[in-house]
Amino acid sequence: MGAILTGYRLEDTIRLAIAAGNDLAMICHRIPEIENVHRILGTLPRKQIDRALKSVARFKKNLTPPDQFSQAAFRKIDSEIQDLRVAVLGEERAATPNAEDGKRSPVERY
Repeated sequence: MGAILTGYRLEDTIRLAIAAGNDLAMICHRIPEIENVHRILGTLPRKQIDRALKSVARFKKNLTPPDQFSQAAFRKIDSEIQDLRVAVLGEERAATPNAEDGKRSPVERY
């Protein structure tokens, strides 16, 4: 995250995160850094890498496949979200588009 990277270099961030027990390092909106992160991960102690890999493997074993996409289910959820919007904002404000509506990601600018 930008808040972390303003205080630490990328390499320090990755090293500290894995040393602290994190199993994954998510690289968002920094696609050019992926090869650099791969290099950094390759320099970490094997014990840390093995621990993280085992943890991720355990997690993956317990995953269940996602529900199959359903247009009807999507419409139902979309309707529930709209109902919540009306409940929070009121009918008139809920019908007025917000300047933030439609933006792809709150972290795009980072």
